[in-house]
Amino acid sequence: MEQQDFLSEMDQNKLPSGLNTLTILTFIGSGIAIIFSAITPWFMKLMKGFMDKAMTGEAAASLTPKQVEEMRKANDIYDLVLKNASITIPVTIVCAIASIAAAVMMRKRKKDGLTIYIAAEILPLIVSIILMGTAQFTGIMSYVLALGLPLLFIVLYIMQKKHLTK
Repeated sequence: MEQQDFLSEMDQNKLPSGLNTLTILTFIGSGIAIIFSAITPWFMKLMKGFMDKAMTGEAAASLTPKQVEEMRKANDIYDLVLKNASITIPVTIVCAIASIAAAVMMRKRKKDGLTIYIAAEILPLIVSIILMGTAQFTGIMSYVLALGLPLLFIVLYIMQKKHLTK
């Protein structure tokens, strides 16, 4: 009888597979966000250097007017990102850390983790849209990564809310 009670208690404490998967993906995604945020200024400066080099000298002669215009637009976006990096990067890093903390809380079945997670996913979007507007969205992939993925995870976590009991 004691063994059955122990096994029953273990089943109740076992983390549901959906919640387990989401939290693991959150750990991975937040870690990637922290790394990419940290290298953003360096990467943007590198890309600007490549663009500037491509738009001058012999290489520029082989570019079509459409390619030149696309490069100018890309340079404008790089400038916009660099101009706002002193605010957006710390916000993104702090929110990624908050997402990790929220995922840990949800693994412990705490409902507050869901609230923190939602705030941590939405805040960087709001800040970047206020500072940079929609100019930062250059194509379908940027919309998917910046808007779609966070919203998808929020919905998936809300679907797991029934497992958050504390």
